[in-house]
Amino acid sequence: MPSRIRRRTAGVLGAALLAGAVLGCARGKGEHVVSVGGARSACELPVTLGIPTPWKKSLDEDAADKKRSRYARCRLELGTGKTALAFWVDVYDKGRTKTSADPLKALLDYDGQGMPNYGEYYGSEYENRLTIAGHPAAEMGYTVSPPTAHDEPFRRRMFAVVTPDATIVVGVGGDNPGADERTRALYDRVKSSLRFAS
Repeated sequence: MPSRIRRRTAGVLGAALLAGAVLGCARGKGEHVVSVGGARSACELPVTLGIPTPWKKSLDEDAADKKRSRYARCRLELGTGKTALAFWVDVYDKGRTKTSADPLKALLDYDGQGMPNYGEYYGSEYENRLTIAGHPAAEMGYTVSPPTAHDEPFRRRMFAVVTPDATIVVGVGGDNPGADERTRALYDRVKSSLRFAS
């Protein structure tokens, strides 16, 4: 299995944001929404986002980013068993990194666009520019179909928000049956709930 695919699979299966206060009641049977990323949570971020419960910390801890200055990194696994999805956030300090001020370029760089066979196994791709929480942003999504038979295809959706101080990348993904619709619903919820922490 190519190292690029292994890295992507680890990134998708990775998930360490910790939850704060409950925001609302069930959106579906047994599902509640919690706020993550604010002050006094175990994982502090410059933003807060709403995610469904249950969640747990991921055991995935990939190597530190050597090329960019990442000052916040969070991972969660949302759901259980065959319906679990990965949720991740990376925040890069604009004062100490060369992250692009263009949110789409920043997102593509984050995704590894410069690698030799970038996108070789991608399908159902899309890219958009938009505004999130009053800041320029970009989003992208695709399905990765690994070339080896024992590796399941997986779906990824991500967005990047660029502020004067930081670039924030948020992503969701999954490789289990029905993951496409669940990642879409989770992604839309996270994107619409993003607020900058005071």
